[in-house]
Amino acid sequence: MQIAEKTSKAIGRIASGLFIVTFHNVEANKPDGMLMSWVQQCSFEPPMLAIAVKKGRFGYEQIKKAGCLVVNVMSKANGAIISKFYKASDDRFAGIETLDSSFPDALIIAEAVANLECKVVSIAESPGCHDLILAEILSGEVRHEELEPSIHLRKNGLDY
Repeated sequence: MQIAEKTSKAIGRIASGLFIVTFHNVEANKPDGMLMSWVQQCSFEPPMLAIAVKKGRFGYEQIKKAGCLVVNVMSKANGAIISKFYKASDDRFAGIETLDSSFPDALIIAEAVANLECKVVSIAESPGCHDLILAEILSGEVRHEELEPSIHLRKNGLDY
């Protein structure tokens, strides 16, 4: 189905945050992480997140294998950190202050607005290009209340 340009632009106006999701890279046996924008609370009891991940993305299989992750809520002041997670690299944590979470190698980024430690409870495979990871929030903390979370808008709603 062909989506009209005006529809694409309208979809792009749906705001999303900017998050760095960290996890244990089982294959490399080290901490890893990736930039994500489709993270949304989806349950109050228990508190849960829905995280949309593109099929085939480098960290998707690692998150499934690890079974846990940390969502770090980023702010506009975190631009230098965000840029390190935009693409895969071996030194993405270099120069970034991190703290240990209760999960092995799923790091808390000290400069993030807040962090949420989550356990993956299910994965909903979709007919679209992204699947949904449903994750229960086990703990979290606001680290920098003075910072406002970053809001991201796309030029169109059909790609990044």
